[in-house]
Amino acid sequence: MFNSIQLFGLVLLGGLLAGELARRLCALPRTTGYVLFGLLIGQSGLQWVTPLHIESAQLFIDLALGLILFELGYLVPRSSPQSGRRRLLAGSLLSLLAGLLVLLLFVSWGFSVGSALFAAALCLATSPAITIATCSDVGARGERTGLLYSMVAINGAAAFALVVMLVPFLIDSQPLSIFQRVSGALGSIFGSLLLGGACAGLVLLGVDKLEKQAEHHHLLILGCIVLGVGTAIYLDISVFLPMLVFGLLVSNIDREQKVIALRIASDARVFLVITFVLAGAALDIAYLRDYWFPALLIALARFAGQLFSLLLCRRELGLSPKEVVLMTVGLQPMSSIALVLLVNTQLLYSGMEAELVGMLMATILLMQLFGPFATQTAIKGFGEATRLRGRQQSVAEAPTTGGGYG
Repeated sequence: MFNSIQLFGLVLLGGLLAGELARRLCALPRTTGYVLFGLLIGQSGLQWVTPLHIESAQLFIDLALGLILFELGYLVPRSSPQSGRRRLLAGSLLSLLAGLLVLLLFVSWGFSVGSALFAAALCLATSPAITIATCSDVGARGERTGLLYSMVAINGAAAFALVVMLVPFLIDSQPLSIFQRVSGALGSIFGSLLLGGACAGLVLLGVDKLEKQAEHHHLLILGCIVLGVGTAIYLDISVFLPMLVFGLLVSNIDREQKVIALRIASDARVFLVITFVLAGAALDIAYLRDYWFPALLIALARFAGQLFSLLLCRRELGLSPKEVVLMTVGLQPMSSIALVLLVNTQLLYSGMEAELVGMLMATILLMQLFGPFATQTAIKGFGEATRLRGRQQSVAEAPTTGGGYG
């Protein structure tokens, strides 16, 4: 019905309209509107966007996710070595307990250990795109928002590293020894660290030679992301882990803040809109209809593991019991990167159970729909939603201003 260029324009304009309607009429994050529009035009609705269209846009999606992960790493606040260790240990415990509970759930349903481990690893990652976009929309500023970014980054790093370690053991297309599988996985992780470091070094060297103008720095960063993603695909290593490392290194090394970072929620929102709309188009609402109860149990197990771990570490993190609950709520959005990893792994591993795939798809869709609202609720609860606070103050002052005319 539409050619690829028309669909591109439809995704942008329809996503923009759906995001604004969600924001203005329902007080929901714009990302919820993007996903709903994707469901409308995808295989769950009008089927204007087909799997073939999504496959042809995969390179664009990889670039968008690379930019999102770079920004997540860049947004993680710098901290003292002692505070950084506490956050790293808390985030690692959070990933471990949440992953363990989800793993036990999958094993109790009778899935193979390999498939269950892979599924649990996918469930670890909190959506960086939803976190960044929602925080930007509500003007999130403050210490708790910074801690949320830190936990999301640690969860993502743990999930990506685990998937890299597990995938070689799931490949059944060619016989490989255990040594070959382990060495291949470790080589991929090491290569990801080197690639992320190389991209960071190129940006930091470049900003010393360029004038301090946003357009120059943005072009430099975007060029390094494109080169980094392309190199990761060429080397057949993780596309996502290097970009997260890239952002973390730039943020921590650039103490004088010479780099003018590229913001996906403002400077490059086109990437954000397309990512969410295509994610919604790729998901089938039938999965949620058929597997809503397992998806709910997975979400609850994930929530319980995160909540318990944060309760154990709340003094080290300086959180009150209320803030622990809010932080857990803010971590609920499940990453659409899990969808990309799931599809890619299915191509390599024919033993992935169809029922397991359905449960994961249903969980991803559930968290894509309700995750943005969860993050918005957490930021509002922390009192760090500066844009919403400004609106509330304006509303509160309105009766006083109007009273002078009585």
